[in-house]
Amino acid sequence: MKIAISSQNKKSITGHAGKCSRFWLYETENEVILSKELIELKREDILHFRFHESENPHALHPLFEVDLIITGGAGQGFINRLSGKGVTVLPTSETDPDKAIEKYFNGSLNVINPEPHHCPDH
Repeated sequence: MKIAISSQNKKSITGHAGKCSRFWLYETENEVILSKELIELKREDILHFRFHESENPHALHPLFEVDLIITGGAGQGFINRLSGKGVTVLPTSETDPDKAIEKYFNGSLNVINPEPHHCPDH
């Protein structure tokens, strides 16, 4: 299973996943972390811009290849768009990326409601 965690500051889980350029990418198998690496997206690959400004919003993207995104916050539109790509998005109040993975696997990850949509340009 591939899991991405939004972490703009490279330390904790941060919100605004659609505008986040940094994600920890975990490769797991049987609930064991096999690898963890930081990916940094170019501006044109930040999902908010990809979905709203790109000529080809459905082109290959590293986050379209994950099974799950854990984030400190995401709007319902972001969640719906990723769901259409087969990616589950879970907003959480947990701030530690490694603990979030552990809590997800043991069923204790605190999932919060999506953020309201505030973008006036769409």
